[in-house]
Amino acid sequence: MGAQAPQWLLTSFVDAMQQIGATATDTDLKHEGTDLMQRWSAPNRQLHNLRRLMNTLTHIDEIASSAHDPDILRVAAWYHGAFLNKALEIKLGGFQANFAATRCIDHAHNRLTNLGVPEEVVARIDELIAFLTRHRAPRTDFDAQVLVDADLACLSCSPQDYKKLRCSLRAELSELDDLQFVKARIALLKKLLSYETIYQSPLGSAWEDTARANLEVELTRLERDKTQLCEATHTEDTDDADDADDADEVVEDSTTTTGTLIIKRRSIKKRVPVATPDNEATSSGVLPRKIEEPSGSDEHEEATSSLESAVESLDLPNAD
Repeated sequence: MGAQAPQWLLTSFVDAMQQIGATATDTDLKHEGTDLMQRWSAPNRQLHNLRRLMNTLTHIDEIASSAHDPDILRVAAWYHGAFLNKALEIKLGGFQANFAATRCIDHAHNRLTNLGVPEEVVARIDELIAFLTRHRAPRTDFDAQVLVDADLACLSCSPQDYKKLRCSLRAELSELDDLQFVKARIALLKKLLSYETIYQSPLGSAWEDTARANLEVELTRLERDKTQLCEATHTEDTDDADDADDADEVVEDSTTTTGTLIIKRRSIKKRVPVATPDNEATSSGVLPRKIEEPSGSDEHEEATSSLESAVESLDLPNAD
């Protein structure tokens, strides 16, 4: 559920577009800004909504003193949300993991070009949107670091607000089952926590300790949830296997004095062949082959999730 758009939001978009060189009229720029606000306000956006956009723009302002072209960063933030980046859903559907980011980049490229933004600026904004999707900027790109840090600033909040963030994210990805969501979320949290610092810009470092504490608490909770979900799945699989082992077999039939056929049935369980030792002779004089028991070493092995392998393009924790 998005927030109501204040008047300053549209005005700030028009101003930023003019600052980066757009030659379109004020009317066309307002129409473009209105279209983007409607996209950010779509009903299915529980987390990546208009409030999220406003918070990101506010965080850019907080640390913009270390950026060379803050207006380019603002415009990149606007177009980053042109499409809801649900890379998990796209990955499950068999598309390339970067498909969601590509949609936003293509949309931004076409719209900015039509609005008269210089070609080199359009290319720069395309690049910045890609960095936002990966939640990481190059070490030498200070402006990109400001943008990515502003986007991740939502992680540095009170435990109560962080819980709201988590709930909103889960609601936004409600089409995924719990285990899929938990596995992908764990992978991304581990990735973020593996960095020496989550925030790369000089002023963004003030958010580091709070954000890292929130991520560590969430990771601990998700690891516990994952264990419980895996155990529940294993139990269900075992129950299904037991049910499949039960079968009806005709063991006797007889006919009554009235000519009615009576069929008696009994339940049979899975028959497990017993291996005969190598040195034991059988009545036929032929030694049967030993029956190899299936190895149980793979029973508890967890296959690498395709979601985890695409973690760099998952747009999960970067919101509110």
